[in-house]
Amino acid sequence: MSMMNLICMNLVIYLPFHLFEEAIGDFPKWMYIHKWLPYHMTHGHWMANNLFIYYPLLLISVIVYVLNRELACFGLAIFIWGMINFCDHFFYTIKDRKVSPGLISGILFLVNSVLGLSGYMSSDAFSVFQLIMGIVIGGVLFGLPMGLCIVLYKFFDKYFK
Repeated sequence: MSMMNLICMNLVIYLPFHLFEEAIGDFPKWMYIHKWLPYHMTHGHWMANNLFIYYPLLLISVIVYVLNRELACFGLAIFIWGMINFCDHFFYTIKDRKVSPGLISGILFLVNSVLGLSGYMSSDAFSVFQLIMGIVIGGVLFGLPMGLCIVLYKFFDKYFK
């Protein structure tokens, strides 16, 4: 499977499968209990964050990669983001001794991301610099939306109670 197909697969796993799994596990409450956010948000507010902050940032990374395939780091960032997402759910599953909402689809992120990264690393296009930049951008794709959720909390809370 091509790198582009695997990148798109992470987006497909995220929306709707990962979000559905998190929603049925009351992820907004989980995030608050685990101190990922200082506020307990409603499901509507949480979904708005995913649709208007998280997903667009992932799409921007994919679009940059589609527009310029030489910027592989933006495509690789989607794989890194998927792996971090899995690691987060896996860590809390071990810590809490209870399956974290999102772990099952997180395993799909992990498998898909490992396939994508291993394919890239064994290709002629492999570049250590692109991989390192992909790791940095993937970390930003994971962390920045959480910061933006806090900054934009009052705006989203006003419209998505």
